[in-house]
Amino acid sequence: MVLITVIQEMNQPSSKPQILPSAGAIDDQLNLRRRFWLRAMWISIAGVIAPPMLGLIGTVVGMRSSFGEVSSTGLADPHSLVEGISSAFVSTAWGLAISLIALIVFFGVLIRYLTLPKVSAQSHDYT
Repeated sequence: MVLITVIQEMNQPSSKPQILPSAGAIDDQLNLRRRFWLRAMWISIAGVIAPPMLGLIGTVVGMRSSFGEVSSTGLADPHSLVEGISSAFVSTAWGLAISLIALIVFFGVLIRYLTLPKVSAQSHDYT
């Protein structure tokens, strides 16, 4: 049904001509796209840097509590110490995993940004 309507509209001689955008409008659109991908790059860079740092904070806090338990009791039970240390390193592992995913996203965003067409020399809005 829709296909028939589209074909009939294509065959009508009174169809309205398409208006091509001006060069300035194209440059404005490209500038918007470039700004979007630049922001996406900065967000993905933050996604690469922040999670390992937060994971490291979690590891330090976990190690501190694990060794604090040993110092308060005075007993160095290897099983409880290893259990506390292994749970402390989970936060670092998650931070690194999230950072790896963000790094892959960053490379995708970077490739997308670098493949955008260049803005004409008339437009001076580079922000």
